[in-house]
Amino acid sequence: MNPRFELVMDSLPLDALEVELVVAGFFLEDRPLRGGAGRIDWRLCGLISEMLASGQLDARRGTALLVGAPGAFCAPRILLVGLGSRAEFGVAPAQDSMREAMKRCIALGVHRIGLSPLGIASDDFVRHAVAVAGGVAEAIQGLEVVGGGGDEFEIRLSVPEAGIDAASEALERAVGAFENHEFVARPRARRQHSPSPQGGRRPAELTYSQP
Repeated sequence: MNPRFELVMDSLPLDALEVELVVAGFFLEDRPLRGGAGRIDWRLCGLISEMLASGQLDARRGTALLVGAPGAFCAPRILLVGLGSRAEFGVAPAQDSMREAMKRCIALGVHRIGLSPLGIASDDFVRHAVAVAGGVAEAIQGLEVVGGGGDEFEIRLSVPEAGIDAASEALERAVGAFENHEFVARPRARRQHSPSPQGGRRPAELTYSQP
């Protein structure tokens, strides 16, 4: 039996997703951090920005940081991945980054993943939907090779309410092009979220994953 991957757009931010792990990417030029990584940095009281400024962490492509999440998150762990230079980022790097992020998640043994589209602005997702789906498909192929059949994975893509309709339709078309019944896009999920006004606390321990 082949592994089954379900992708769904979700209007909730990363910290509100009830998953096993949340993932966000960040660029070399981003100061302050943007998107999902910016949200995570706020919830960690600026810890990621401080580590970048001190040289403890960099944003080169292939780097990654696994950190325990504080109580402000529904997920217990956070994976931050370096995306390199924003100027060099395009459809092909987006697909590569998605594939590598999914491979890391699979290696960590998680099956319910929350993801801020890596390096892709919410209003530009339609153009990159094929790259997102393609990266997941490549990770699936690798899993099948190592005998991961029978596993079920849920990937929730955090996209703001304003762009969720177009993004969801683009994702459904991209996933459907693979004609794989074990790789599906589910209907978008709209949910209300009222975050606390303050950020969270810093995690007690940091664990680095290898490039």
